[in-house]
Amino acid sequence: MNQYIDLHTHRLNQKEFVIAVYNLLLHEKMNIPDSPFSAGLHPWYADRLSLDELACSLNQIVGNSHLVAYGEIGLDKVCKIPMQLQQDVFEFQLRIATNQKKPVILHCVKAWDELIEICNNYYTIKILHGFNGGIELTERLLKNGFCFSIGHGIMNPSAKIQASIQYIPLTSLFCETDDSEITIQAVYKVVCEKLQIEPEEFKNILTGNFTRLRSELKL
Repeated sequence: MNQYIDLHTHRLNQKEFVIAVYNLLLHEKMNIPDSPFSAGLHPWYADRLSLDELACSLNQIVGNSHLVAYGEIGLDKVCKIPMQLQQDVFEFQLRIATNQKKPVILHCVKAWDELIEICNNYYTIKILHGFNGGIELTERLLKNGFCFSIGHGIMNPSAKIQASIQYIPLTSLFCETDDSEITIQAVYKVVCEKLQIEPEEFKNILTGNFTRLRSELKL
């Protein structure tokens, strides 16, 4: 039986039948887990580390067999960190991810034009975590090669993702719990209901997506 894939979570405790990718925040004291994880300097904390310090932190995880992706990284126009600093930190990590042939897990708030323009300069798998955009934005992102990770927003009947998820190819889809208390099983269940797909078929597809995520860039 295939396991559930939780692509982005802030909970380190691993559950039976779940592969959970823990989000390691590089501005905090690093305790590198002995289980799947992603790692990055979040745009909210882009001023916490210099680029030299960031490079040092990233060097500690390069080559770690449990490192699934770099992230979450990205841009956020709502936070108080200067946009130029966010962009410098973002591109620094994108370069490393591309060089290391690793995917990136992306955070974006009201900076879609900048994010798309920057990402188009780097060849790696790009996954927007906690995606909750509308149909027009979804179609634009698909044209630019992005993948999507769906979280607790799918539980909100008025969320934009309720309509736009129908436009996302299953091969470009992941699920996550992020920092919520919901289970990944609950997210899968609602997504299956929205897409009218059998649960086991959906698990098979997302397991395949995750397998490709870990192997495609290494070909």
